[in-house]
Amino acid sequence: MALFGENLKFALRQLVRNPGFTVTVILTLALSIGANTAMFSIVNALMIRSLPYVDPERIGAVFERIPGTRPFDGRASIDGQRWELLRDQVPALISAVSGGVSGVNLQAAQQVQYLHAGRISQHYLDVLGIQPLIGRNFTETEDLPQGARSAILSYRLWRNTFNADHDLFGQSILLKGEPYTVVGVLPEGATTPLNADLYIALQPSRAGEGEGTNFEVITRLKAGRNWQEADAELNRAWATPAAERNQPHAGSEASYYSVPLKQGQTAELRPKALVLMLASAFILLIACANLAGLTLVRMARRTSEVATRLALGASRWQIQRQLWIENLVLALAGGVAGLGVGFLALRGLWSICRRDCCRLPVSRLIGGYWLSRCWFPC
Repeated sequence: MALFGENLKFALRQLVRNPGFTVTVILTLALSIGANTAMFSIVNALMIRSLPYVDPERIGAVFERIPGTRPFDGRASIDGQRWELLRDQVPALISAVSGGVSGVNLQAAQQVQYLHAGRISQHYLDVLGIQPLIGRNFTETEDLPQGARSAILSYRLWRNTFNADHDLFGQSILLKGEPYTVVGVLPEGATTPLNADLYIALQPSRAGEGEGTNFEVITRLKAGRNWQEADAELNRAWATPAAERNQPHAGSEASYYSVPLKQGQTAELRPKALVLMLASAFILLIACANLAGLTLVRMARRTSEVATRLALGASRWQIQRQLWIENLVLALAGGVAGLGVGFLALRGLWSICRRDCCRLPVSRLIGGYWLSRCWFPC
């Protein structure tokens, strides 16, 4: 260890004496490693890490395929009529719909907070496999048009705004100036594809949202069934005249199929993320090649130093060990700087996401599943 310490001190002195070379190597490593760290974190969240739900491989999204001269292949949005057909005529699936996230004002403790409210149907949390920590899910009557207004709180809102009050269950809170009954609280750390502060019953009607196809579907495959059976039932249900009425692709031979929820949520961004990942990897390769060239040039300039040390009795192993330690110090410094650059890059993406209110799927990539609101409104 004493010998290693002496070699380390000598390596540090050598690097300090050549600040141009040292700074160039560290900055090159920092930028290339930081870019790869940030991009791999995004790819990890989009393609590798599984969703934080029970049996995520059994959760799906519904896609629509339209053949023809202008083919269409994308996630299907539906209206209230198709929702009823899906709910009642596709027994292979537990299905739910959401109406997105809207801003609401919550009046509590003489204060008003602006929050994000997710609008979900009755079985939305069941599809995700989330059971409320306190209380229950929405009932069928609460999810009917003109049904009772009810709300399920996120754990963070329950803890921060209501001080984790267990007596809040069954009490009313004011949202948008109207009373909503609190029927449940989600477990700590639970999240949904809407990632809202609280959830209210969607109460879907046949008119849909503004008489449009604005409901997004998520499904869970029931035990003992497979996706092929579910897709066949889905196509039969939505092939009826009632389902075709007022559809943007009415009259076309549309077909429907299920994909895993994560793939469905990130379908548009996955190819872009892969391209950026390959580009950043190519940049790292170029950086390594350039650094190898710089190192060879530096070694050529130290030929006389190496010859002197050999003449004084140093072995080849001792010289190699010293050079390895110098390169190891540079690699460690560049790696640490690269992690810092990667962290700052992700924080920058988070800031852009929050500022522009985009749907950038890079949320909480450090120490979590996604950077700000992965797949979700900022």
